[in-house]
Amino acid sequence: MATQQADRARAWTDRATTDGVRGGADADARSDLRPWVVITILALAGFAVVTAIVAAGVTIPFDRPLLDALHGLGQYMEVWRDVSASANLPLIAIGVGIVVWLIWRHHVAEAVIVVVLLALITAGSELVKQVVARPRPPGFVNGELGVVYSYPSGHILEATVIYGIIAVLVWRSSLPRAVRLILPILFAAILGLIAVSRVAVGAHYPSDVLGGFLAGMGFLALFVIATELLRRREATKRDREGDGRTGSARD
Repeated sequence: MATQQADRARAWTDRATTDGVRGGADADARSDLRPWVVITILALAGFAVVTAIVAAGVTIPFDRPLLDALHGLGQYMEVWRDVSASANLPLIAIGVGIVVWLIWRHHVAEAVIVVVLLALITAGSELVKQVVARPRPPGFVNGELGVVYSYPSGHILEATVIYGIIAVLVWRSSLPRAVRLILPILFAAILGLIAVSRVAVGAHYPSDVLGGFLAGMGFLALFVIATELLRRREATKRDREGDGRTGSARD
């Protein structure tokens, strides 16, 4: 009898200790996510400000100088067109690949988050284009059906989110630290080339690219927050199930 009471007391103490550790872990988790919350707020607020300025027809000082400067890279136009095109259909294939990989890894909920996120940014980008109705830069011949307006750059918005998601998944993986550092830097370089290419081919003003990048960073930060909370909730659930089985075995 005394032994059973001692076992129960020990089990209760273990559970209390575990709950205390979880409480501290939850506080750490909230603290870890604060930078991403700040990034979300700043990026989406910045996007709102740039959108309001463009919609009001205010001349943005850096648009014309940067547009003229990048047009001066015309001798590399074929390269810029290829880089620009890489952020169209190939990027869609990469997005589909992310979803398939997550499902294959049994992260179905995260795959759903990616699908919803990509649908939101695609629809949202087109909605903002229609509302702002900013014409393309003079001289640009648009070969994409249904894509009339300039702001924001959908290519940059989608590239920021998709390459950013891959960078986050790589960073969370068990790959060597060097790989986890190099790949995000590589994706950032690719994103920079796409940004330059969209202005160089005359498809966008620099402020279109800025708006697309800010919106993309805001949605990417939302992805980080949502999936991190999801992963931690699943880990807590597994821990509790394990504690329950341990307690039952002791009883």
